[in-house]
Amino acid sequence: MLIVKKESKIRNKSLLIELPEEFNDRDVEITIRLKRDIEKDLLTDQIKIDTKKWKFDRDEIYAR
Repeated sequence: MLIVKKESKIRNKSLLIELPEEFNDRDVEITIRLKRDIEKDLLTDQIKIDTKKWKFDRDEIYAR
C-alpha cells in the first residue's frame, strides 16, 4: 500500500494534491482532519508509561 501524507495550511477552502503516477486509474480513500485533533485521538495526555527501569545496550542498538 502506498500512502501519501501532506500537511498544509488551508486558506481558501480548497486543497490540491498532486499524486504519484501509481495512483492513476485507482480507487483512493482521502481523510482530512485538523492537526490539533490528532493529539486528542492518540490519548497522549491519558496514557502514562513508567520507563525508569527500562535498560538497553546502546552498542547493540547501533550495531546494525
